[in-house]
Amino acid sequence: MNDHPDANHHRYARAVWFYNRLSGKASEQVLGSIRERLSASVSALEEHGVETEELTPEKIRQALENRPDLVVIAGGDGTVRLVASELVGRDIPLAIIPLGTFNNLALSLGLPADPVKACAVVDNGEVTRIDVGVADETNLFFEAAGVGVDAEMFPIGEEIKRGRFLAIFQALRTALVHKQTAVELRFDRPVSQAYQASFRGNVPRHRRRRRFQRSRHRIRLRCSFLAVANGPFYGSNLAVCPGAKIDDGLLTIAVFRDFSKRELAQHLWSIGRGTYRLHPKMETFESRWLEVFSRIRLPVHVDGNAIGTTPVRFGVRPKALAVLVPPRIRET
Repeated sequence: MNDHPDANHHRYARAVWFYNRLSGKASEQVLGSIRERLSASVSALEEHGVETEELTPEKIRQALENRPDLVVIAGGDGTVRLVASELVGRDIPLAIIPLGTFNNLALSLGLPADPVKACAVVDNGEVTRIDVGVADETNLFFEAAGVGVDAEMFPIGEEIKRGRFLAIFQALRTALVHKQTAVELRFDRPVSQAYQASFRGNVPRHRRRRRFQRSRHRIRLRCSFLAVANGPFYGSNLAVCPGAKIDDGLLTIAVFRDFSKRELAQHLWSIGRGTYRLHPKMETFESRWLEVFSRIRLPVHVDGNAIGTTPVRFGVRPKALAVLVPPRIRET
């Protein structure tokens, strides 16, 4: 037994810490408390305080050249996405300190909402690996992707989040004028398998709606939009795919079809308030990859970032990102 007071005091030899100065909770007091907590667990802490617009992939790669033992991100989902994208496929674990407005990935990982309390994951967290979604082989996403009016609404939501409240009228107009569009979905497995697996017993069989044309691996239907989820939360903490698991090697696909404009607004409002119930007008599927085709080109986003229009192919990279999560409660 080593009685030296500093023995094993630092869990990590060297860590890189990125933080977004403009994040909603990034006061000097909070950042000072985070710095103090991190210094207790890391021998050498390299700081990179930036604004999101200044954080480029090149700067992140430069900070990772010396292969730190840990990367810490203190910021919102946008900052997390920028840094996490450069860690995909590496063995360097990522610790997330939520400083943003919604913090969807942190929420999916079970991290405390309080950024200072979330620092405990650096002291006692467990390393696990989670899936990463990808669109057209190059566009990574950690929360969810979307096709249709959903993709049109995301940029407007960012405007509102920045305090440009006139964008609310643009959002209302977009929601009111949208029309359902015919799409074709192609899965990596038989439709019956993708469809049945997705319900997990949440909806009685007699309430499941199978009104779509289908062949063995594809279906055709009309919808307002579809969400392709890696984890359960995206956007403004919408639990649009509450059954989605971030480490199961599958994407969860929610297809919003036959909703009236009022029903769609009410449904999104309810899941935004955390009162989610699987709607019988929403079809859900699970698949390792999905291709989306449409006669009318529909906008596509990944984690709220526009990447183009249909056709698009979504896939998943299983266990591609190492993250720190709170320790599991073990039975005694």
